[in-house]
Amino acid sequence: MDHQVKLGETRAGNARKPRRKIVDWISEPSTVVLTPFQQFTLDVDWGKSPLGPMSGWSGQLRSMVLLCFADPKPAVVMWGDYNAIVYNEPYSHIIGYKHPALQGQDRSVAFSEIWDSLDPLIEGIKETGQGFIQQDALFFLDRRGFEEETYFTYTCLPVVCDEGYVIAIHATVDETTRQVLADRRMTIIRALGERLSNAKTIGDLWDHLIQGIELAEKDAPFCFLYSVSESSEASNILPSTVPSPSMHCVLEGSVGIPEGHPITPSSFDAAYDQNCLTKPFNQARNEMATILVPVDSEIKQKFSGIKFRGFGESTHIVVCPIMDSEKQSVLAFLVIALNPRAPYDKDYQEWIQMLSQQVTTPQVSAIILRQEVERRLALAKQEALDRAILSQQLTESETNFARFATRTPVGLAILTVDGIALTANDLWKSQTKLEIGSSQVNWEEVLMPGEYERVKKAWSQVVQEKKPSTFQTRIDKPWKAPELNVDGEEQWSETHLMLAWFPDLDDEGNVSTIMSCITEISELKWTENQLRARMEQALEMKKQQERFIDMTSHEMRNPLSALIGCADEILSSLHEYKNSMKNFTRAGRIRELLSTELPAYLVDDAIEATDTIIYCAMHQKRIIDDILTLSRLDSNLLVVSPEASQPVHIIRSALKMFESELKQADTKLNFIQDDSIQDLKVHWTLLDPSRVLQVLLNLMTNAIKFTRTEKVRQITVTMAASLEKPSSQKSIVEYVPKRRESSDQTVKGEWGNGEILYISITVTDSGRGLSEKEKANLFHLFMQASPKTHVQYGGSGLGLFISRQLTEMQGGEIGVHSERGKGSTFQFYVKTRRTPPPLDLKATEDGIKKDLQMALREDALREACGFEISGLSHDNLMHDHSGGATVEKNDVGIPMRPLPVKKTSFGLSSPGLKNGMEKGGSESAGRGERGQEEESQLQVLVVEDNLLNQKVLVKSLRKEGFGVSVANHGGEALEFLKKTRFWVGDGDSREISVCTSFLILSFPFLLEYPTGIISTKSENW
Repeated sequence: MDHQVKLGETRAGNARKPRRKIVDWISEPSTVVLTPFQQFTLDVDWGKSPLGPMSGWSGQLRSMVLLCFADPKPAVVMWGDYNAIVYNEPYSHIIGYKHPALQGQDRSVAFSEIWDSLDPLIEGIKETGQGFIQQDALFFLDRRGFEEETYFTYTCLPVVCDEGYVIAIHATVDETTRQVLADRRMTIIRALGERLSNAKTIGDLWDHLIQGIELAEKDAPFCFLYSVSESSEASNILPSTVPSPSMHCVLEGSVGIPEGHPITPSSFDAAYDQNCLTKPFNQARNEMATILVPVDSEIKQKFSGIKFRGFGESTHIVVCPIMDSEKQSVLAFLVIALNPRAPYDKDYQEWIQMLSQQVTTPQVSAIILRQEVERRLALAKQEALDRAILSQQLTESETNFARFATRTPVGLAILTVDGIALTANDLWKSQTKLEIGSSQVNWEEVLMPGEYERVKKAWSQVVQEKKPSTFQTRIDKPWKAPELNVDGEEQWSETHLMLAWFPDLDDEGNVSTIMSCITEISELKWTENQLRARMEQALEMKKQQERFIDMTSHEMRNPLSALIGCADEILSSLHEYKNSMKNFTRAGRIRELLSTELPAYLVDDAIEATDTIIYCAMHQKRIIDDILTLSRLDSNLLVVSPEASQPVHIIRSALKMFESELKQADTKLNFIQDDSIQDLKVHWTLLDPSRVLQVLLNLMTNAIKFTRTEKVRQITVTMAASLEKPSSQKSIVEYVPKRRESSDQTVKGEWGNGEILYISITVTDSGRGLSEKEKANLFHLFMQASPKTHVQYGGSGLGLFISRQLTEMQGGEIGVHSERGKGSTFQFYVKTRRTPPPLDLKATEDGIKKDLQMALREDALREACGFEISGLSHDNLMHDHSGGATVEKNDVGIPMRPLPVKKTSFGLSSPGLKNGMEKGGSESAGRGERGQEEESQLQVLVVEDNLLNQKVLVKSLRKEGFGVSVANHGGEALEFLKKTRFWVGDGDSREISVCTSFLILSFPFLLEYPTGIISTKSENW
């Protein structure tokens, strides 16, 4: 009964107590107002943690976590064998970037960088069940991206489970990093202050500063100090060639850096020298503040050989300017490498600043002031000395400038605005013709006509606009060029000046004086003109070369049609003879065949065609030889080979080779041997016969070609000798000046040392002569006196140019005298040396004879002289228009076969049948009567300006059965067309029918006709 009463009272008492508030935010989060950190903890994925989901936590674990979170100090619980971490919000502030990933994780993984030092302590607590306290423990904790030097005071207590062993550790942590570092750094400051108090001089000050910083092994892995002296404080009197004051830095001491290391040169100028310290020093001086310099790859390379104190290689350095008490100038630069295990935070920055401020304490400032006074006294003495030096230098400068003004190649003068010369050097006076005792230049007399107004206008602009003016002008003074012209004569031109005026202004901005500078630029202008002339010459040479290529190609192509035509003619004659033989064989007339001679006209045709082929081949060979010779000359491959020769005998023998050509041209040749040959006893000399004959051949063939059409045809060859070089003053011939690049090969050793003789050969003809323009074109590359390529085959245009080069190579010259209508005289001379007769005289003469035969081959001479070959005559080729075929004449007297004539129903004559058979032979199969009538009407006009091509084409057409008319050029063709029934213009017309015409591409004579339209009409066209 009593028990029941007590029980009831207890229940009644419990019912009277207030219900307690639930604070277990882990089990009942909905009943508690959660902080952000508590909410974060609930949101952690505990299933991935060694602790497992919160729903499976034991009551003891939950209680320890709630205890940890309720602690206002940084606290942590390390639970279980894996030491899984659960920490509160204050603890998250000291672990840096490891939060929030560290919550619930294995501590040995999360704190891998310090776990080696913590693990023995944790295991000791678990073994002994005893807690412990650690004061200012050092940990290199990675919480800012690097292993930071940190200090902590922490208490660790064991948590015992129901089974009686330590299941967890509860720890509270206080970070003491800032206090520990502050105490350590203040110790350095105090020690430094004590050392600096003993300094007596600036040098002592820098030494004690370095010694004091040497104690900061961890916060200053290395340091060095540079004192500074700026040139702007030294002297402002002496002129400086540099644009800004220098900043001379001298190394006063270092800590942690080997002596002589390249990162700390003994001295350098931070204003101009280039090294890794130049930029930060200038920046620190300009900003008067400490500069933080990251260690880049360039600076890191400079660290090679440095053994860093403290915790290893620094990642940043600071440059701290040490300033005077007024902060007006920099006394020194203190460079400190920062602790790589500590952030450069506010505390670190203040410590660096305190280091530099130790120098500016009153006691130290007194030392600096005393040193400054001494320095300024020294500067005052230096300034006085500088003034004396400057005065002397100014005097010397004035003397030097006066000497310079006298010697300079520029005319200098100072003028008033009225043009009066206040002072001027000799060159200026000479260029302006300023007379002695006069101060005014008469520019109208000095300048060339037309220049005065331009100079006067420029002067007015300088005075009025107050701006410098530079321009070019000419003065009336001859100037001699530094080089001779191509004729070896002096060159003169006007004097060109570059005139420059520079106005000087007074204090009011008005022009007070004008500096005048005159530079002679005559040589520059002459060089410009030379370059311009050479450029034009190069362009003209290019045009001439193009014309030469065109002309040479034409001359090479021209004979091809004749070559092909002649080959066809020979082939046709052979076929005709073969067909005739077949007729005899088929008829069984063998005996008659044996007694029948070959038709004379076939032999004549073959000989004539072969002669034409050789003629054309020789023409092409001559052009190719000229081009190859020119190429060898350009490449310096052509040499002159001296041989013991008899000049007179060689020339006489060569001229004898021209007898046939002279006879055919009906030209008289006179050879004159000058008395000088006999007087000087010219017998055997050293010369190159082939090169001499090459020049003579060119002159002779030209003379024959240009005299054959004259009424008087005469050529005179004169040979003379002299001991002195011939000149134009002693002869009517004007020699062409030697080219600068020409080389005399007769100076070589192979020419011996015999007496020098000059052999001259003159070729005078009675031809048409040359005009001044034609003479100007002679002896030049790619130039001809007349570029015509019609009537006869022309040449390469290189003959006289090659002759000029060959004579110059033999120490001679070539020239000409000619007047239009009075003939021409060409003369050349070569240098030779006397020599005794050769031992084998016969072999020498045979060799020279062989050379003559090769150089003067008969068919080659005929072509070079431009002779027509057999039957090559315009009169022989013209059609008589009477209807009958014309019998051609042969120059060599062989009668040519008249073409068989067949009368047609139209009354016109037609040549024999196409197959070439005699009268009475069968006609070609398949040709009817109407075809014969049409053939008889075919009349062809051939317009061709080359007689050889003309002949071959006419002969081929007539042999094919056509009636042929011939015109030499376009003018004759037009005159012929006026006489045909197709002409519709004014003038007489005849019933001449032309079915077609063969034309060449260029008609020189057609240019003389007025421009017009020629229309032809025919049913057959």
